[in-house]
Amino acid sequence: MTNLFKIFFWIVIPTLFLNSLKEKQNGYKTISHKIVVNHPGEKDSIKTILNEIQDKNGLPIQYTMDVYSVICLEGVCKIIPVKLFWNNIGNYQKYELAEGETLEKYEADLFEPVDYIKLQSVLSDSDSPFKEVYLDEILTVPDVHGNEDVDAVSGATALELDEKDTVPGAALTCFTLWHWANGDVVSKIIQQTGKSASTEQLHDFILDDNNTYFNLAISELKNRSLYSKSIIEAVIKKAIKDQSVLRTTFNFLESATPEIYFYATENILNNGESAQKIAAIQSLKKTNYNISIEYLNKNSVILSALNSYQEVSLFLGLMEDKNPNSKIVITNTLPLLQRDFLIARRAYWFLKNKDLISEHQEKLNMFYKENVNRL
Repeated sequence: MTNLFKIFFWIVIPTLFLNSLKEKQNGYKTISHKIVVNHPGEKDSIKTILNEIQDKNGLPIQYTMDVYSVICLEGVCKIIPVKLFWNNIGNYQKYELAEGETLEKYEADLFEPVDYIKLQSVLSDSDSPFKEVYLDEILTVPDVHGNEDVDAVSGATALELDEKDTVPGAALTCFTLWHWANGDVVSKIIQQTGKSASTEQLHDFILDDNNTYFNLAISELKNRSLYSKSIIEAVIKKAIKDQSVLRTTFNFLESATPEIYFYATENILNNGESAQKIAAIQSLKKTNYNISIEYLNKNSVILSALNSYQEVSLFLGLMEDKNPNSKIVITNTLPLLQRDFLIARRAYWFLKNKDLISEHQEKLNMFYKENVNRL
């Protein structure tokens, strides 16, 4: 016990002190989180520690976690501790071994330098074939009819992997570490970054080119019920620029107050491209908020700016559902009779049963006479 105490006092304590001193000097801080993760090679969930590294502004910049190198059900493998590193949205970065440690292949064959490079490549591929490989397929010895050169630890599926997708003879290690690096922990990291980020940092995430930041920011802002003017303006700007975030955007806006929702939706409708216009109209059609007639009338001027049949049809469908007898909408729809035939025909059927003034009815009758055989 005395020797253990001496080791702890003279080695562990100074190491912890030096690490702490280094963190203070560069302004970084490490926060440890107890998490529960799942690994497809394990039957039960695993309790472990995820280390979050924050910069001097409190922004998470990196995560680390200590894992084991291989799942070994038969007890014949050398299990090596491995430290994995991710950025703040769960993208795997690198792995580290303790000084003097080496990874092994089947039958105690040691990793060569080229194998460590290959392993880094395997772990960096988030779409690796190991995503679809099951543990029992790797552990099963295939029937190879006397071929003694086959790796007995690797099963049929692992043997079919392209050489670039695995370290030969170490399929089990690749499987274990790939799922640690790219599995359940990724979502935990994204969630934690959202929780740790300040409101200002979440605002910056919204406008980042990487949409993972946008999604985590929106999720966290929704959790915090934060809908400030600057946040909403940033969300609108992003949605107008990038149609791929429209679903997430309107899911967020629909959880805000009616005033915020209608303001943002009007901006996206009037300033966005076709995809943005369609998304805004679809949201207005299904919203549970009561839409005022004034709001619908005001925004019906957009009819002249709609370029596709889908846009026009959706908008007129919205009017049929929410504002069917508006004289303003009728007036804004009539010019569509001069557009290409598909759009004109959709406008005709929208107007056909409306109570029109004589001037408008005359225009509708004229369209009918010119196109009766096509209606």
